[in-house]
Amino acid sequence: MESFAGPRAVFATSTNQYIAVRCVCAAAASVLELELMSAFRGVATTAMQGAAGLLLLFAGWGMRDLGEFFANPIRTGFVVLIVLGAALAVILRVETQPIRKGLLATKRQGVELGILLALSVLLLAFLPFADRHELLVVQSPAIAFGIRGIGLVLCGAGGTIRLLALQRLGPQFSAYVTLQPGHRLVQDGIYRRIRHPLYLSLLMVPGGIALVFASQLALPILTLSLIFVADRIRKEERLLVEGFGAEFCAYRARTRMLIPGVL
Repeated sequence: MESFAGPRAVFATSTNQYIAVRCVCAAAASVLELELMSAFRGVATTAMQGAAGLLLLFAGWGMRDLGEFFANPIRTGFVVLIVLGAALAVILRVETQPIRKGLLATKRQGVELGILLALSVLLLAFLPFADRHELLVVQSPAIAFGIRGIGLVLCGAGGTIRLLALQRLGPQFSAYVTLQPGHRLVQDGIYRRIRHPLYLSLLMVPGGIALVFASQLALPILTLSLIFVADRIRKEERLLVEGFGAEFCAYRARTRMLIPGVL
């Protein structure tokens, strides 16, 4: 009997090892599949957002005369910024999915965000339309070129700030003022100096887009953005005090809201 115990034990051990290896491989495959699916969703979401923005711009200008659109180097640079921003978002695996309702009721916020989205879509189509037909635009070519250049810089800087903030927030990012399950207070990266970089980008980019198209609506757009951002910051900071207490109060005491050392 003992002469058969050794081979049986070896066989049993080999079988267990084989099963363990299969389990590990299956688990690794599942993780890889989830990672690939997540990456694919991220790429698809970013590509759709970028494509939708470009489509609105081109439709507003007029699809039959895009040559004139690209004749202006600032407008061309703006399109390049959109494409580069989308590519960087994919490379950095930035979270661009804004619909995460989290732990709080968000019905009223949904209405507000719906209005904001509708206004954004309208402006993305109207601004190039107005530029082409010279409606509410700066008439002096020299001044208009300078204004367009300032707008392009604002869009580039605001887009960079947004990417840096989204990279730090990860899956905690949401267009809603809410907290996600297991939410942590992000205090590193761009959040080391300012508490609301996403809202800073929201002040820079919409007005910047208006300037890219030499629009006289830049100041009204900035004013509306300021009102929206001030209200959101007030609500968000109140929520963070409730959610994180002394930790957030200490973080707030050593940082600025929007501009390091200023505001």
